[in-house]
Amino acid sequence: MPREVSRESEVRYRNPTAYAKYVRKSFECMRADSYRVEITERLYYRATKDKKIEQWLEDNLSQLPDCMKSLNDITAVTGGRIVSCVCRLINYNNISTEICAADRFNELGQLCSAMTSQSVIRTTNVSEIEEQVRYNSIFWTPEAESAGFKAKA
Repeated sequence: MPREVSRESEVRYRNPTAYAKYVRKSFECMRADSYRVEITERLYYRATKDKKIEQWLEDNLSQLPDCMKSLNDITAVTGGRIVSCVCRLINYNNISTEICAADRFNELGQLCSAMTSQSVIRTTNVSEIEEQVRYNSIFWTPEAESAGFKAKA
């Protein structure tokens, strides 16, 4: 069993495997069905050695459920939805979020694969993901189309 230490003085776990188990059990985002969170072994290791990195990791994991809800809400505004999302916490201040969004469905409500778009968003923390999505064009209907114009070839 890992030796737990006071959070104020040191990092909680000295063993990356025990810390990874704690993270999987303690954070809602690690058990989500609608998106996936991947954390590198290197980040787990560094979090067990550096309190600042441990705090950064846990703060970002705590913010992910609300962030993912916001992303779904943003895409729903235009009638779209997020088809898949993988948030990779690679290292301290290094997050890569891969999002595949669809803005159209056929008459049966099935995803039209030709209407999906994929984007990779690189940020230093979770709060920046939502900000990036707000300005990323894959989540919005093209202006000409939303205004009712149809492009002619």
